[in-house]
Amino acid sequence: MFNLSKVRYSVSQAKKNLIRNGLMSIASLFTITCCLLILGLFTVISINVNSYTEQMKDQCEVQLYMTNGITDERITQIGEEIVAVSNVKAFELYTREELYNYAMNDVFKGREELIGEYTEEDNPFSDSYKITLADISLTEQTVSELSKIADVDHIENKQDMTNIVLTVSNVVKKVSIVIMIILLLVSMVIISNTVRLTVFNRRKEINIMKYIGATDAFIRIPFVIEGVMIGIIGALLSFGMISWGYIALSKMYLNSGFDVVELVSYTQLAPFIGILFVLFGCLIGVIGSAISMNKYLKV
Repeated sequence: MFNLSKVRYSVSQAKKNLIRNGLMSIASLFTITCCLLILGLFTVISINVNSYTEQMKDQCEVQLYMTNGITDERITQIGEEIVAVSNVKAFELYTREELYNYAMNDVFKGREELIGEYTEEDNPFSDSYKITLADISLTEQTVSELSKIADVDHIENKQDMTNIVLTVSNVVKKVSIVIMIILLLVSMVIISNTVRLTVFNRRKEINIMKYIGATDAFIRIPFVIEGVMIGIIGALLSFGMISWGYIALSKMYLNSGFDVVELVSYTQLAPFIGILFVLFGCLIGVIGSAISMNKYLKV
């Protein structure tokens, strides 16, 4: 049954313990803040890598070039054969004339000498289909199937880049999980030692409370709250530093003019990071405190 006076007593004792063990509390706070900063760094990297992977999946395209000299009817037939390939999501035809005009009027406008003295009659381009794939991981198999279509000259794809992106994404995910587990264990040990020091200093008082009938929960709660307080303060400090750093770096990146990759916005990132930090901080505090109390509650 909820008892407000017990809650006030527990919170009051937790505050006293924090002040009484000032140096250890500060050391624990510093350690947890550093651990959460590292966790936040890997989380930010992981979220942005996953976001970029999804962007790559949305732009998963190959370019199929057809042999010059084939009829319009055959070009249409090739389009129908492309549709029959299972991993093809969509496709779009680009004629030789369209590619020539695009190159001369957009890409090489004012720099025509870079592609030589070509005219529409000796157009160097080929009719091609830009093909969007449904599954980026099946690019190689899909290109192999498309290559079997008659009158296909060659196919350009970004398989190497695709493989790199997928590999990096998987590595970041696995490393982030390992780092999270390590940081959780380290932080719990630090919190446990801090609370254990407080418990040791009050061991006689705890023994007396046990003998006069105080429950384990009544004795344990102030120490658990102490651990949670340290965890939450550390979470707030690290969240503030991560937020400041991410906002500053995002502005620098956007102003650099090299914004090839679209970063996840801070407004999208902040709620997830904030909740993660608070939950992580509370978890560290609760588990660390619970571990340190077990020895002294056995009377």
